Amino acid sequence: MAPIIRTCSSVLALLLAVPAAAQTVDLTDYVRARAADAAGAAGVAAQGYARALTATPDDPVIALRAYRQALMAGDVALAGRAAAVMEKAGVAPPDTALLDMAVHLAAGDDPRAADAVKRLKGTPFDFLMPILTAWLAQARGMDGVAVLDRLDTGALGRRYAGTQRALMRMAQGKDDSAAFDSMAPLAGDGEADARIDLAIARGRGGAASLLEGGGAEMEALARQLAAPQPVTIRYGLSRLFRSLASDLAGEQGGERMATLTIVLSRCALILDPSEDRARILLAKALAGAGAEDLALHTLADVPRDSPFARRAAVARVAILHDAGRADAALAEARILAEDRRATALEVESYAALLSATGRFDLAARVYGDALRRGGEGSADLHLDRGVALERAGRWAQALPELRRAADLAPSRADALRTLGALMIAHDGNGAEGVALLERAHRIAPEDAEAADALGWAYVLRGDVARGVPLLEAAARNDPAGTTANEHLGDAYWRLGRQFEARYAWRAAAIHASPAEAARIARKIDEGLTAAS
Repeated sequence: MAPIIRTCSSVLALLLAVPAAAQTVDLTDYVRARAADAAGAAGVAAQGYARALTATPDDPVIALRAYRQALMAGDVALAGRAAAVMEKAGVAPPDTALLDMAVHLAAGDDPRAADAVKRLKGTPFDFLMPILTAWLAQARGMDGVAVLDRLDTGALGRRYAGTQRALMRMAQGKDDSAAFDSMAPLAGDGEADARIDLAIARGRGGAASLLEGGGAEMEALARQLAAPQPVTIRYGLSRLFRSLASDLAGEQGGERMATLTIVLSRCALILDPSEDRARILLAKALAGAGAEDLALHTLADVPRDSPFARRAAVARVAILHDAGRADAALAEARILAEDRRATALEVESYAALLSATGRFDLAARVYGDALRRGGEGSADLHLDRGVALERAGRWAQALPELRRAADLAPSRADALRTLGALMIAHDGNGAEGVALLERAHRIAPEDAEAADALGWAYVLRGDVARGVPLLEAAARNDPAGTTANEHLGDAYWRLGRQFEARYAWRAAAIHASPAEAARIARKIDEGLTAAS
């Protein structure tokens, strides 16, 4: 009966969420769309919301759902129709103005694009208005650079204005030296995508200094460059939206950030359908919104000969892994890692997947390959290789790797904590291990893992009273943590605080793995015995 009850509850929840205006018409399309929405089937959801919107054309709630799903599915016409409904109701989110502007620019309707830009005033996107206004002025024959220089971009706008100013100058046909003067400050600052934007605009003859030393991706781009790319308002703003989407994709914020990234990357692709980096960002955001199949389909549109094909392949591996398709992710990660062009990061990613699936011996070998490919100075690689070796039962080989990680990162609590805890586990109650854990706790006193490791070390040395406050702090900072709560329960039991011990063990059992849960259950039933 339980599955039936859950199904009925789900349908009831959908019906209760139906907008009032929709409750007077056939609800089938809306309910099916909501179900598809919840399942991550964006294309099916968009079609259902489109039919529901046709049945209730003035309902802003249905319009918002149709708008978001249409952007995910790439149905720009539906997104525009839904946006118009929300505009009429006065409840349109500010990103509808960005979409409106991109659609009108792509259609060559600059006046209506300018009207859309005006709607950004007072919204979270108004920092873009000086750049958008300058490009629109240049499209009308004015000096966009001069317009941009007269407007106050603010601190946030300046983050994007440098590259856009350079592209405007190139669109004006300025001589190479003038354009290079604008681009040169970006040549070595790590802004790889900004360098690529400018290199494409310069073409093969003038891109060498921008792409030099940029790794395999920029080498692939350099081989493909031909004549300079004509710089237009659509080219410039497509890169602007992609850059902003990239910045948002790196921020914490869950579904909200994924939604904004989808909007901005869609705008970039509307303006320039060949912008593969925007397509990759879109795919990642779709996966973040739960539409993994649509994300993989989106990545398939990146051509195999694109200079960004490897970037797309790396994204595909991550999406497959996050979707629970571990074998497929491993197979594709292996292909990337064994390619002669593989970077240390790509090899490391394959090793991390091997570790995540319990293939520790092979993971250790692959981490070694990553170290040989230029990662010798990486504390993370030495740490991860050491952990993989230890889990493969090769402690003698793991110890030098873990010591190397701690030497490379003497102020990193995780490196010190891992080395110290494993030394105690393998070498007994070693004073050196405890000293390392004490250093880790001083560096990161709020780190639950560091507090747990040190507290447990004290318990193992027989100083239970000294360990308990640390274990309590670890449990407070990580209340769902299985290890900290189990250790705390064990410590309480040693002190004769049996009621509190069982309370801690029950907290530990909530998120425990099956093996951990069985062990903890024995403790709850029997107390702390030799068997448990």
